[in-house]
Amino acid sequence: MAMGLCTWTLGIDDLELLMDKVVELGFDGVQLDELWEHTSPAAIRDSLARRELALMAVDARRIGPQVGEAPDVAQGVDAYRQVIDRAAELEAPVVTLSMLSLWIRGHATPFDALSAACRELADYAAERDIRLVYEVVNRDEAPMIHTVEEANRLVGQVARANFGLVLDSYHLHFEETDPVAAIESSRDALAIYQVSDSTRGGIGSGGVDFEAQFDALARIGFDGPVIMECLPPMHDPVLPVSSEGNRRILEDELSRSREIWRGYARARR
Repeated sequence: MAMGLCTWTLGIDDLELLMDKVVELGFDGVQLDELWEHTSPAAIRDSLARRELALMAVDARRIGPQVGEAPDVAQGVDAYRQVIDRAAELEAPVVTLSMLSLWIRGHATPFDALSAACRELADYAAERDIRLVYEVVNRDEAPMIHTVEEANRLVGQVARANFGLVLDSYHLHFEETDPVAAIESSRDALAIYQVSDSTRGGIGSGGVDFEAQFDALARIGFDGPVIMECLPPMHDPVLPVSSEGNRRILEDELSRSREIWRGYARARR
């Protein structure tokens, strides 16, 4: 399994410094967050290519209603169309839909509205050869789709070949009574698996049984990217590091986690 890094966690706004850090930390590619909003696609493609890094996904975690703005489904769909257009310019294979449900809040039939929005966006993305993946997020961060059971139902209702799921060990820990069974139930839909422990730190900083989850991924034949979305343990779970001290802690968490995960693979050869 190729291993990537969610770029937002590092809190580095300079493209070249960021990509140098990804290489230094030993990752194969990135899930690109926020930087794509204000950096030219050509510059990003060039920076990745020079380092032989893969662009694994474009994440739109900040694409939600602004403070004081009423949610509007059509406006949300239009906002994500623009994300998909930018991802096509970046030649990205995947766009994540982590916050789409924020645009559905207050709708009379929220699940049907979310399904319809995902279906419309999946059709739009298919024309650009892009896969959409919906991230299952805990209830403190999103208003809908907190469990893999709900996410599998969404996948079934959307019914598009280019529509799948992102599962994150951190969110699974808080929302699933049996995270291993939840992973196994996602066999046909899982596109990306994200790593952070129950503390939001790296592997071994909390209560997640990563070895059991690794084996569950192997049993379902998962071969998509494994993407680290760690922070220093007990750091605010949605904010990047903002000091050199915290960045060094994060780099240690990432390096340790990468080696533990690759150790699972080596032990099973």
